[in-house]
Amino acid sequence: MLLIEVSELEKALSLLLEALRKQQGEVIELPLVDYYWAVAPEELYDPYKTPANLTLGQLTDDLEEIGRIANGETPPVALDFAKLSAVLAAIGHKTAW
Repeated sequence: MLLIEVSELEKALSLLLEALRKQQGEVIELPLVDYYWAVAPEELYDPYKTPANLTLGQLTDDLEEIGRIANGETPPVALDFAKLSAVLAAIGHKTAW
């Protein structure tokens, strides 16, 4: 079993966002990267098989959903972590500091 400390995640994410804000400002401009490959969850965590069911995810859709959560329009659900992680991955892959 993998144990994840939420407080540790929270602190690391807070420090990362603080550093990002200092380096890039309040709004981050990324090159045009909207669509990305998404792997079905049942295949994502099975490194012994090559994924066969790739689908497309869309950052603009993910950002809209994150915005609705931030504005209190929709309650967060567990799957929203996957949407947030796609946005964070794009920031990690497409920015440098």
